[in-house]
Parts: sequence; C-alpha cells; structure tokens
Amino acid sequence: MHASKGLEWPVVIVPGLAFTPQKNGSPAKGSIFPSPPQNATRWTANPRVLPFMLRGDRADLPALPGLDKDDLAAFDQACGERDLREERRLAYVAVTRASSLLIATGYWWGASGRPLGPSPFLEEVRDVCLAGAGSIAVWADPPEEGAANPLLADADEARWPVAPGERGRTDLSARERYEAVVEAARMVDDAMHGRDLHWAGDEGLTAADRGRMTAWARDVELLLAERDRGRGGDGLLVELPPNLSVSSLVSLARDPAALARQIRRPMPRPPAPYARRGTAFHAWLESRWGQQRLLDPDELPGAADEGAADDSFLASLRERFEESEWASREPVDIEVPFETVIGDRLVRGRMDAVFRARSADGGEAYEVVDWKTGSPPSGDEARHASVQLAAYRLAWAALAGVPVERVSAAFHYVAANVTVRPADLLNAAGLAALLESVPNA
Repeated sequence: MHASKGLEWPVVIVPGLAFTPQKNGSPAKGSIFPSPPQNATRWTANPRVLPFMLRGDRADLPALPGLDKDDLAAFDQACGERDLREERRLAYVAVTRASSLLIATGYWWGASGRPLGPSPFLEEVRDVCLAGAGSIAVWADPPEEGAANPLLADADEARWPVAPGERGRTDLSARERYEAVVEAARMVDDAMHGRDLHWAGDEGLTAADRGRMTAWARDVELLLAERDRGRGGDGLLVELPPNLSVSSLVSLARDPAALARQIRRPMPRPPAPYARRGTAFHAWLESRWGQQRLLDPDELPGAADEGAADDSFLASLRERFEESEWASREPVDIEVPFETVIGDRLVRGRMDAVFRARSADGGEAYEVVDWKTGSPPSGDEARHASVQLAAYRLAWAALAGVPVERVSAAFHYVAANVTVRPADLLNAAGLAALLESVPNA
C-alpha cells in the first residue's frame, strides 16, 4: 500500500479488513487491518528506539508528561490513537487507488479460536455502498456465541505414502510402488541420521531403469556442485534494485562495493555542510529565474546544524555566478524531474537547468547544466562524475523528443567559475553496460 501512493489501477482488491477491538478501541492481537500496535516502535517499551522528544518530527508525536503509572497509560493510549490514524491514512491510500472497481473483503474466522470482526474501514466502505455508491456481494452474519472456528475443527491430515486401496487401487503395481516409496523414505531417513547402507546394486533392473538411475546420479552431482559454488561466496551478494537514482549510477561507477553496502544496509548520513550550501545556492538560482521556492534556505533540513554554510559564503557564490557565462542566459527549464529507462532499470533524477545551444546546421539543440558549489575533480573522479551528465543527456533527449546527438551536458563549478564539458559521454548502450557489468553489486 505504501508503494502504491500516487498510482492508479482499474481494479483494486483490498483483502484482510478484519479486526477485533480492545477495551480502549485499539486493534487487539490477531487483527489484520488496522493492525495491532507494535511495541517495537515505542521508545518506552524498546530501548533501541529513539525517544520521541529527540526526533525531528517530535511535534507530531505523543508527549510523555511524566513517568508514573497514569502518565505511561495515557502515553500508550495516545500512541495507540496515533497508530490508528496512521492506519486510516494508509487505508485511504489503498481504497482510492481504483479508477473503476474497488473490492474490499474481510472474514470472521482466522487462525485463532476467537472470531474477528469487520474492520471499521470495511464498515465505512459498506456504508458508502448502502448509500448507493456501490453494491455488497456478501455480508456474512456474525458467528453465534461460543461457536468454534470451523477452520480449526478438523486438522488437515494425510498419510504418505498412500497405502494401496486408499485410492481404490489394489493391483500389484500399486503395491510395488507403495513398497518402493516406503523403502526410499527409509533410505533417506538412514542417510539423514548417518546410518549408511551398502549399495544394493542394480541387479535385475531393466535397461530403462539403469538409464534413469544414471540420470538421477548426474542430477545429484550437478545439484551438489551448485550448492558448493553458492557456499564459496560471502553470502552477501546484493541485487541492484529495479529503480535507481542518478547518484546511485555515479556511485556504481565509482565504487560498486560501497553502493552494495549502502543497499544491503542503508545507514543515515551525517550532516553535510556542503550539501546545505549547494541546496541554498540552488534555491537562490530558482528565485533568480523566477521560479517560486517551496522552502527558504533557513527552512531547509540542517539549517541549524553546526558548520552549515553561512550567508557570507552564499553571497560569494552569488557574486561568482554573476561573473559567469550563464548569468546573462535564460534557461529553457530548471529543476526538471525525470524518469528514464536505462537497460532494464528505471533511473530517476532532477536536472538543474537546460539551455538552448548552437548547432552546426542551425537545428534545435540543448545543453544540460548541473551546478556544483565544490571544487572541480580530476582523474578517475571526474570520469565517474560524468556518468551523471550522461544520464541527464539521455533523459532530456527523451523529454524534448530530439536525437541524443543534439543534447550536450556540462558541470559549472560556481566558486571557480569553470564550466567543464566532458568528452565522450556514455550513450544509452554504455550506461546499460555499466549496469550489466555488476549484476550482483
């Protein structure tokens, strides 16, 4: 449901809208949706969880006024109410993804002896249907008081192997097959417990059976070899996700192992004053070219961090930009979000600015520019960074509907007032090859 935000399908089915309330109205254990509260997310119950008052979103979280019994009970009640509100928001996302048909279902009996009930979300969907916005296919009556769960009344049992006669066959072939399966099961059990038996040989077998045994032996050899190859690795191979950011492409070119570690175990990054500085400069550029900013620089995350960029440095960047070749030019577009397919991966990113460029034949041409507030790199680092421009170039060509040959790309290092236009940027095949070269990064 989280991954479906912003998407839509003709038909959406939301099952599992089953729920049992506690005395305080929150979901009891066994409820499906809304689900019961998770103590693992409460800092009062889990010492690994950051206390709410230390979190950046503390204004939206329940407060703990004291540590006596009543305070803790009130805090748990408030956390439960907040959890239920979050479940309601998620349910709203789920039921609004359908453009033509929504099917919502629940059930009385689950895996426990107590019946569940309809989720409040399912009841609200039913009320809308009763008002004429839909129809109710089935609404089962609640179980009678003291009724047993029919799913638990008769345990599923089966005998294996099936004895001759249980399926109506009592001929010799059925009995021989049964005895052969029992003997095979015994041999497996002996092998699992170290009771090795001598090879009985293949005397009396037909040529077809000997051939089948040879094929089985070959299959076993291949399976064991495959298992041994799998044990030879470190067990930490990481598949590239189907969706990548442009910065992930650059990381892939620079250090695949570091990208694998980040994918395998995402870790929070420390505050980066240079990133804060770059974000503030981008916000100024947007306002310079007339695009309204969503946030002022002082409202950006990390604005109060020690070491964040001060106004004097931002003023220096502004002065250097006004001296550059780009100050007198008007961009075609700025802060352009995009999604493009490279190889078999979807790559997302945002281009800083796009300008019209001159072409030899006078045709339509563009240049994508990425603003940098740091120092120009050199050597391998410059080559790795050019992967970013290669992706931007392909993305703008697709957005503008022009051949990629009519799109160039450049980094402009504002503090140094230097524009770098890398030669031989990777094309679509080159970027796809970059992804294919490390399928298990």
